[in-house]
Amino acid sequence: MEISPEMRRQIQEFRRYNPELASDMSDEDIVLLLQQADLTLEHGGPMRFLVQQPDKTKETLDKLDPSKMSAQECGVYGETLLVAGQWFEAERYFLSQLEKGKQEDNLDQQALAYGSLGNIYGFRGNGEQALILYHHALSLAEQIGNYRLRENIYNDVGEVYRRQGDYPQAIVFYSKSLEIATMLGNEESLAVVYGNLGIVYKNQGNFEEAIKAYEKSLEYSFRQGIDRLTANQYGNLGAVYGLQGQYSKAIDFHEKSLEICLRLGNQKTTADAYGNIGVAHIGMGNYSAARTMFQKAVEIMNRMGDEPGIALSYGNLGLVCQKEGDPKQAISFYKQGLTVLERIGDKYNSARFNNNLGLLYYDLGQSVEARFHLLKAQRFFQMVGDEKGVWKTTQELQRL
Repeated sequence: MEISPEMRRQIQEFRRYNPELASDMSDEDIVLLLQQADLTLEHGGPMRFLVQQPDKTKETLDKLDPSKMSAQECGVYGETLLVAGQWFEAERYFLSQLEKGKQEDNLDQQALAYGSLGNIYGFRGNGEQALILYHHALSLAEQIGNYRLRENIYNDVGEVYRRQGDYPQAIVFYSKSLEIATMLGNEESLAVVYGNLGIVYKNQGNFEEAIKAYEKSLEYSFRQGIDRLTANQYGNLGAVYGLQGQYSKAIDFHEKSLEICLRLGNQKTTADAYGNIGVAHIGMGNYSAARTMFQKAVEIMNRMGDEPGIALSYGNLGLVCQKEGDPKQAISFYKQGLTVLERIGDKYNSARFNNNLGLLYYDLGQSVEARFHLLKAQRFFQMVGDEKGVWKTTQELQRL
């Protein structure tokens, strides 16, 4: 089996963080075990690995029976399924990891399992259940003095609060993660968490601080040669420049991100890149090109079952219809997306969607519906601390 230089680096990382499991495994065995792994761009949890996908053999499949695996083996393979988008299968392995960890009286494996299960619920948009699982993981990690796990879980908790629009709490937990990452000298984690802080600043309208955070993340990802994080921050910088109206510059950054994502084969981030390019095309008035990009994104998101991504893609399609002068179709798309956003507790994007709906109803002369959605938008903007958003909705309400 031919093993690429990038794969060699990932194998070395695997051996470093999984010494007991890797002690009697060849490089080829590790590749087989991680055959379905992919790279994640948005989460700073346990290690992720990039490998090629070899042919499956009966012997390999037999080795992957959770009833015949240790807690650690279940956890490692569950991670490969998780980042490959096979969430239900991954959950089965993590539950087995938790059960076996309790049987083995292995607090470390129990903590890892709780953390991984928290990731699954976070991906599904169930923030409340994710936080319960994360706090179980933190309690155990503190008990056994596992600083690396605490660092990861603090970041993951910050992610939940960020998705819910509770930015002050997100910053609190990201800062705790940064503190431990700095103490451990973990530059990969520093790259991840600075990127997440950048998202918070961007959502609050603080573009200058967002750019600083993304550039700090790029500094670490370049130095460590972590392509997945480099792609992520290119995309994030593109989003900020797009919000500032610098659309050509935004597309340049998004295309850099897309090039890396396609090379790495990551479905989630490829869909995000298509969506981001579409948003920039809207800003330039290229609506046909934007629709093409959004449709590519929706196709991938539906295949993965990524509800937050699907909701935002509906919003993007609604925006295209709005720009093209089809308000009724735009309203339909926004409402489909809003149903998902409110279910998963995404306050920031719920504010945006309600604001857009309010403006559409205003243009249609339906003032009651317009006021209803603008008031909801105003309340959500207040919850997330977006003063600019509050000011804009206040001005819009005064027109009614």
